[in-house]
Amino acid sequence: MKLPSLVTASQLTFPLTFQTASHTTSNTASLLSAQYGTTLNVDVTFANQTFKLLVDTGSSDTYVVRNDFICINQTTNLEIPQADCQHVSPGYNESDTYRLIPNKIFGIQYGNGIASGVMAYEDITLAGITVPGQAVGIVDHSNPMGDGINSGVLGLAYPSLTSAHPGDHTDNTTFWFNRECYSPLFNTMYEQGLVSEPYFSIALAHTPRNLSMPTFGGYLTLGDLPPVAYDPKFASVPVEILENIPPGFTSGKRTRSYWAFTVSAVTFGSTTKVDLTTSTTSITTNSMEFQVFTDTGNDYSYLPAVVADPINALFDPPAIYNETLGVAVVNCNAQPPMFGVQIGDQTFYHDGQDLIYQTGDGYCVSSLVASERVAFEGIMLNILGVPFLKNVVSVYDFGRNELRFAQRSD
Repeated sequence: MKLPSLVTASQLTFPLTFQTASHTTSNTASLLSAQYGTTLNVDVTFANQTFKLLVDTGSSDTYVVRNDFICINQTTNLEIPQADCQHVSPGYNESDTYRLIPNKIFGIQYGNGIASGVMAYEDITLAGITVPGQAVGIVDHSNPMGDGINSGVLGLAYPSLTSAHPGDHTDNTTFWFNRECYSPLFNTMYEQGLVSEPYFSIALAHTPRNLSMPTFGGYLTLGDLPPVAYDPKFASVPVEILENIPPGFTSGKRTRSYWAFTVSAVTFGSTTKVDLTTSTTSITTNSMEFQVFTDTGNDYSYLPAVVADPINALFDPPAIYNETLGVAVVNCNAQPPMFGVQIGDQTFYHDGQDLIYQTGDGYCVSSLVASERVAFEGIMLNILGVPFLKNVVSVYDFGRNELRFAQRSD
């Protein structure tokens, strides 16, 4: 039985003329970063239970692990200690407002693991806004995907990526397919008039590279812009259908799914951004266009090898690719190169320190990875992750199907 709120992706296109919300407000939530500033979490309340969830613009479902969920080894598929999943205990317990959605399961596959369980309705609060009876995933099995402080994921991509599936059981190798799309949390907020505009915005904080403890990670603002300083000129690009994913990933339809767009060019060099005003001798511009999507849930940026490799070679001393690790290892005190991404009519430059990722194992790696070396299920995807997003205010507009970026000035 198709429940009223389980709708198709085509039903979730917002009008370009924005409706006036019945409860207009500016709602901002602070983020908490972990794992050396590479994961970003926000408080989300399920009924009267509050959890930190990973803020993920690269997926669409909101889910939380149950208190008694089972942690599964990704390689052996055997049960391992719950603590190995690195989700905070206790997890979710069914509340008085919990309602199981019959004949639906929840099952999602990421690049680093799988989570599965049931679909349910629950009262969800984010940034001071409560949605009664929001469809969410309640997870009872998961691979290790936590960061030591979160208990699930807040997905903010398009409804076509939601991961409800028909029936009461499905093979976990099919989680990419056979989706029954529903309205995710933010989309429901706008549909119900709880936010005044059909967009959200994100401003990530620059965190000390060697700080292993959780710290302030930035802002997520619903229906407005975040409270940070930025250049008032925004670059705008349309959200595109991502060409590299097969139609089966979006239930056989070619439709918007990820926050994808085309990068016009990249600029890089061994100099710093300041030197651009006085010298162009050491600057290279590669005008090869390529599709990417923005992903707050990814601690690296994945770019074509013809982009990533020359930039990694410009670290001083150079970053050296390690085949075992699948990334380029770099001296933690290396001088990073200059790197800018052209979006629309503007070029957005990285703070050099965002190009170096401090691992928990005492060494550093470049935050730029060649996409070809990490193709997933044979699919090569280009991603602008946390290293890029720390340098901009990013706006995700479902109403206009548009992304907007402004350079940070703080």
